Amino acid sequence: MSLEDFNKLVREKLGFETYPYQKHISEEIEKNLDTKRFIIVSMPTGSGKTLIELSVAHYLSSKVSNNIIVLEPTRLLCDQMYHRFWKGVFGNDVGVEYEGNCESFEQGRKIVVSTPFTAAKCLDRADAIIIDEVHHAFGDARYEETLVNLEPRFLIGFTALLPSYKKYLIDSRLVKSLGQPEYLAYDFKSLSKIDPSFKLPKAIADIFDSEFNNLEDSLYEAFFKGLIKGNKETVKFLELTFYTYGKEAFCESYRRLIGKVEESPYIDSICDSKDLSHKARALRSVLNIYRVEEFKPVLIFTSRKSTAYEFERAISDLGKVKVITGDSSRYERLKVVQNLRRGEIDVLISTIVGEEGIDIPEAKLLIMTDVPQSALRFYQRLGRLIRGKEKDEGESSIKYLVVTLTPKTSEYDNLDDALRNLYLEGVDVSYLIEKREDKGPVARVVDIISKSGGQVLINQIDDTKKRSSLSLLSLLESNEGKSHIDEYVDRTLRDGKALYYYDDEIMGKIVSQVLLGSYCNIGFGETYMKLCNSEYKKIGEILLRKKGSIKLDKKSSLRPFMKLFLSSNLSEIMKELSEKKSEYEKELEGREFSVEVHVSKIGNGLLAQILISATVDSVTVNPKIQINYYDLKDEKLVKLNSLIIAYSSLINFYKLTFTGNGKVNSK
Repeated sequence: MSLEDFNKLVREKLGFETYPYQKHISEEIEKNLDTKRFIIVSMPTGSGKTLIELSVAHYLSSKVSNNIIVLEPTRLLCDQMYHRFWKGVFGNDVGVEYEGNCESFEQGRKIVVSTPFTAAKCLDRADAIIIDEVHHAFGDARYEETLVNLEPRFLIGFTALLPSYKKYLIDSRLVKSLGQPEYLAYDFKSLSKIDPSFKLPKAIADIFDSEFNNLEDSLYEAFFKGLIKGNKETVKFLELTFYTYGKEAFCESYRRLIGKVEESPYIDSICDSKDLSHKARALRSVLNIYRVEEFKPVLIFTSRKSTAYEFERAISDLGKVKVITGDSSRYERLKVVQNLRRGEIDVLISTIVGEEGIDIPEAKLLIMTDVPQSALRFYQRLGRLIRGKEKDEGESSIKYLVVTLTPKTSEYDNLDDALRNLYLEGVDVSYLIEKREDKGPVARVVDIISKSGGQVLINQIDDTKKRSSLSLLSLLESNEGKSHIDEYVDRTLRDGKALYYYDDEIMGKIVSQVLLGSYCNIGFGETYMKLCNSEYKKIGEILLRKKGSIKLDKKSSLRPFMKLFLSSNLSEIMKELSEKKSEYEKELEGREFSVEVHVSKIGNGLLAQILISATVDSVTVNPKIQINYYDLKDEKLVKLNSLIIAYSSLINFYKLTFTGNGKVNSK
């Protein structure tokens, strides 16, 4: 298929023309693909490299017989690029997978837009791989293993910038199979020579992390784990206020809401501190790089007055700073804008009042220290920057947007809608999207697991998950709602950052009650009389109704028994569980029992069916226990975990039938 065919397809499907420089670069790539199989293309931000990626896929579709995989570094980029470009041009020939699902691969779609994790899980081989943000592939073991194992015939990577040192980090196995890469580099100057009509983006966006210090991190983690008690909505509001606006706004709100939240040493420590908040420290860091004298006038937005005045104190030594808030009269606001235009003010810090009705086309830099969840408010803020006066062609006409976000909090999640608005307004967001990867609450979950030695029972992350008893009946009847952490844990698992198994000692005590209930249906004699209380008899009745089967399948009920660990520690955990299996087998020597475990796929996880047969005093019980493993794909892990749960339950069962006291030790 010719390049002209592709241009016609873009015209028909997307409704716009490819630019001359895009056609030129596409032709260069196609020419090199006649002799090269490994090509790296670098183009400046905002120059439309996605369209060139599509043209490469169109060209390769006639050269390869099977699949073309497009790798994106984040789920957001997968979704954005698939819906905005790939699906529009290639229709049903293209699919998208980015949460460990393999449907598009199994359906045999010619092109699949995916993340490295999902592609590695779902594929054995790929004919051709196109990589967006290819610099990730150099020095990143996750990318390297995926690329090497998929053994592509063609590998074409795209990036806005490939630092020279990155070229030396290319995996030697890729070079051995594909040859040395051909580098095609284009900057603003070269694109302008190729195509005089080439236009720069209206603005370029960047992210700065507002890092907590140790004191702030301790408070946020207390919120995250549910250790701050009080009115649910109030606690949630204070948590959001803290990570979004900083300690000044937080302490102001806390003092106003005393009585609705229990006192806490974490809160007292923060509000007694004289240090700048994490948001104010981040603002100073931004202005140390985007210097006021080079970018003035600078606009800074925050939604809280107390934060605005803290910012004024924090940066007063960097230039002439002025604050406007809802307390400022209309006359005061107009005077500030006039002074700013005359150069008498270098930095304007504004609250909501400045989001509309204030026109400052001279502004070169806009700093958002929080991201409004309202799309309209974000749009209004953005309008203060990009709807400026048109300047002459050249790099100096580019404006800059900086967003400061707090890592390991939901602020990074709140950016998604904002990114779409940015993109639609002609702001280049490729670098910004890349930098936000692994920065949201998932990173907080990973961090807590790491600080806990690599694995952690979920109630050590979420204080609301602590159980007062280990009763099977209460577990079967439980209908607990989701806590705010549950969503983050689920995403951590779906992203492949962590795995889990059910704590075998705790779950063993639960499953041993199934064995006891089964025994109480058919047992006799002194042991039966001592052991079979009303609870075990009720479990026995349930077993009779369910034909000897018990299902432990409620996600909310199973969560407290989940032991999370980092995916990188899988082999270590498997070894640990195998050693425990051997210990249990040794402890069960001389007992009459058998255990079978069968694992099958169900939904987005696995189902373990455990068949246990155990004999006590010539009485044999053989119940079936089904346990759901949500968002877990590793069958070996599930089978081993289920087996040691069964062994643990047998040890408990034999101890109880031996003593006849009928008590499950919940400690």
